[in-house]
Amino acid sequence: MRSPNHLKPLGGRFNLTPMIDVVFLLIIFFIVSNNMIQQDTAIEVELPQAQTGMLPQEEQTKTLTITIANSGIIYVGTQIVGRETLRRILTECRNSWGEEAEVLIRTDRTVLFGEIRPILLMAAESGIVRVSFAVQRT
Repeated sequence: MRSPNHLKPLGGRFNLTPMIDVVFLLIIFFIVSNNMIQQDTAIEVELPQAQTGMLPQEEQTKTLTITIANSGIIYVGTQIVGRETLRRILTECRNSWGEEAEVLIRTDRTVLFGEIRPILLMAAESGIVRVSFAVQRT
């Protein structure tokens, strides 16, 4: 007795190469994104406490994070910068991002306002008017 034809494999193959490419691209994207997110909070500071405030909006991607340690050292990401370098970075951000440029200041709760004020002035002189502070909710 002959076996029926409909049970034989058709001989077609799946091409997995495009799927593997997409998986690798997704893995690379998430690794790079995770690294960039961790750089903004890599410097440990004890944030000031606040009873009110707004949660950060997720769609804002044009935010420059500036961290001021309790020693007065200024960081952009994990890089230590001086005031003139910071002025140049703020100007470049404003020129690149336009009106959507925003600055997030993370500072230790022991840092005096006198050390934060020049950074606010530099942002304003660069044309960046959207400035927010990272705080810890009480």
